[in-house]
Amino acid sequence: MTDELVLPAGPPVAGTAPVVAATIPPVRPIRINKITLNDFRAFAGPEPVTIDLMGKNLLVYGENGAGKSSIFHALNEFFSVAERFPSARRDKLKELKNIFSGKPDDDVLVQIEFDDGGDTAKWNNKRHPADASPGKADSRVVNAAFRKAILDYRSLLETNFRHNKEDINLFEVCVNVLLRDFPAPHNGKGETIVELWQRVRLRPHHKPLRDSDKTEIRALCSSINGALDVAITALLPIANQFLVELGWGEVSLKSLQLAGLNFKDARLVKDCRLLGEKITPVLEFLGQELPKPQNFLNEARLSALALAIYFAGRDLCARTLQPLTPRLMVLDDVLIGLDQSNRLPVLDVISKRFSDWQIILLTHDRVWFEMAKMHLQPETDWKCLEMFEGKESSGLVRPIVKPANMNAVAQNIAKARSFHVAHEYSAATVHARMAFELILKKVCDKKAIPVRFHMEAQRLSTDELLTAFEIWLGLARQAAIKPLIDPAIANIRMYRKVVLNPFSHSTPVALAANEVLGAIDAVEKLKSDFETHIPR
Repeated sequence: MTDELVLPAGPPVAGTAPVVAATIPPVRPIRINKITLNDFRAFAGPEPVTIDLMGKNLLVYGENGAGKSSIFHALNEFFSVAERFPSARRDKLKELKNIFSGKPDDDVLVQIEFDDGGDTAKWNNKRHPADASPGKADSRVVNAAFRKAILDYRSLLETNFRHNKEDINLFEVCVNVLLRDFPAPHNGKGETIVELWQRVRLRPHHKPLRDSDKTEIRALCSSINGALDVAITALLPIANQFLVELGWGEVSLKSLQLAGLNFKDARLVKDCRLLGEKITPVLEFLGQELPKPQNFLNEARLSALALAIYFAGRDLCARTLQPLTPRLMVLDDVLIGLDQSNRLPVLDVISKRFSDWQIILLTHDRVWFEMAKMHLQPETDWKCLEMFEGKESSGLVRPIVKPANMNAVAQNIAKARSFHVAHEYSAATVHARMAFELILKKVCDKKAIPVRFHMEAQRLSTDELLTAFEIWLGLARQAAIKPLIDPAIANIRMYRKVVLNPFSHSTPVALAANEVLGAIDAVEKLKSDFETHIPR
């Protein structure tokens, strides 16, 4: 690990004072409170849709076509570094306007409210908040844009190169994504790798260059090479540690071989070019070097490798951040290359290594959404949304955004009570049973309690879960907590006979209101006792 890494000074961050670690106490980075979208992609209106994060992390389930990716694109384009020409921003927003709404161009809007009490940042067809003209650029947006970690599964393909048949080249990925904001001092000024790279690329290549231009290009290439060399050296151990934490320690990144940028001069303008735009990864698997890893590693390992490299780049560059700079990570279905069991370690890594970042996870996988809700702790740090596709009589599709309880157990208990009040007793018992099953699954997962194996997971009954838990509770090391839990278990066992027994509802059953209410209360008491007496 590189916890003691001393990085060269980065570029000054707009709107913030220099940090003196010895005198300034740790502060919480600025976070997003609200996201408002109007006439943007799937969010056609007529009224703006506001997603209230309250400064928390956000987990979103969205069925296909429900607008989930619209949130991703809104954040990705909102938090972007300044374009050379402000008109490029307006053209981009025009491309993303909902073409079916029939509303004027002035209605398209992406708006972010931060939790620092400052003005709301707005992107409309007049200006982008990162533009310095007209007006003043919003330092929060500019700073967050440089350090953002916004990735979807398409972008991940660029990093995990699983469909690449040629020699792997990560140069573009490194300078534009992984290490874009790594400090790259040049001529005594603090700049970043991507800033220097943009200056090299903007040099005219269609007309003869002056000698001073050629000298400057070579100097820029030298500064980029030096910064990349420092960054790659620091990144390697971080990436390999991420691989271990993701559960794929048998894969290791031995090096990222930098060819080295250089400018080739020639008599003819067409023969002048940049050379050395190549960074080649060297990988080992079980101690054996892999010349073309995409030919030997399965999709899960390649996805894990891509995530490890990406996380390492963001982790490394974040070490140069000013304390108030917003740290935003948005991941849109980047785990589709991993099976369910290999996805949970990703959540652990995010919670552990990016605890001071604001995380937004988007997925169309309902099973994964429910697993993530159960796994993420503490629930107080997270909010949860469900998105569905709604259609109007005109045929226009509009997202339906529904808040959901991050605690799936509490959500089902609340639904059970709601149905009980409405005298829908069968529906109430269904949700009570779901809460009961989730409680058992959660404790068996957290305490690694062995449960009878079934080829088909849906055949695992609550009886088997409850029996496995009682066996675990009867072990000597649980002697102190067993008396505290036994009354709740006995109460649940009583209601298992009718109300909480799924087999009793295969045919119509007359359920008494007090029996259903007692079962709901028993489930909630079990939840409370587990949370109180069983250590995490």
